[in-house]
Amino acid sequence: MWKNRGVRKIDKAERHWGRAACAAMALSAAMLLTACAGENAAAGQDTANGQQTSSGQDGGTGLAETDAVTGQQDADWLSARMRQERRTKHDLRTEPEDMEKAEQIDLNAFENGRVILAAGGDIRLSGSLEGQVIVDAEEDELVHLYLAGVEITSPNGPAIQIQEAAKAVVTLVSDTENALSDSPDYTGYEETPACFYSVCDLTINGEGALRVFGCHEDGIRGKDRIKVLDGTLSVQAKGDGIRGNDGIYMQNVSAEIESEKNGLRTANQGENDRGVIEINGGALSVIAGQNGVSAASDLYLYHCLYSVNAVEEKLRTAGTAYIAE
Repeated sequence: MWKNRGVRKIDKAERHWGRAACAAMALSAAMLLTACAGENAAAGQDTANGQQTSSGQDGGTGLAETDAVTGQQDADWLSARMRQERRTKHDLRTEPEDMEKAEQIDLNAFENGRVILAAGGDIRLSGSLEGQVIVDAEEDELVHLYLAGVEITSPNGPAIQIQEAAKAVVTLVSDTENALSDSPDYTGYEETPACFYSVCDLTINGEGALRVFGCHEDGIRGKDRIKVLDGTLSVQAKGDGIRGNDGIYMQNVSAEIESEKNGLRTANQGENDRGVIEINGGALSVIAGQNGVSAASDLYLYHCLYSVNAVEEKLRTAGTAYIAE
């Protein structure tokens, strides 16, 4: 079920200006961050493999190296994390349960404006749109979007906004490339400052690729937890690259992030791993104007390749950082 509301015609000059401005911003930011990161790389604090590092609470000076843990201690925390399964059955699903019942939406068929998805279920999106895709389902409904070669450019507000749902899963369909970009204009969308914004738990999975250009503030932002599983992800942002207020979990992802603020960031603390950032497998590259990885709670990095350069701190945590080879 879909609705198309608030259609606004955008003339060719405005479309070209928006794309040009965003491209110029992204290029300038990348050049600036690369230069700053290079100048400050020597000043950044490294954490050796097999070490635990810790810092004070908010306002502290960030990571401070401690004595290296023993191999047995290292195995204890690592095996404990490996035994935990943070992926639900919905997180792992990359195909519709019933292909015939899945909604098929070609964005090329819409005029410029907003495409409102007003019900849960499996929805496959393809094509290009000068506007927004907004999910406004019931608060107890699961929404599963399949991006099969989409290009969404928003002239105002997020390109994709999960406005209401119990949970959102986004599958990057294999062998497809998908791109989301916004503009600096967020009139009326000040409370959702990200190119891809979710009010609920968000999972991104699949073997495809996604490029996100956050020309206003954050690239990807969720009020709850964000999981990124498999696939290839590229984010450029004026603010934070990926911000999951309650937690970020990444597994077997190839991710490149360039941001003027933090590369990865969580904001809240609490029980059940609230505020934790965990990178398990894959490859992570971050260039950040503030902190590369900023965790409000503990930080876990293991079985992955990572390169982090930042103007302030490479790795910052208000809890404990656990890093293994």
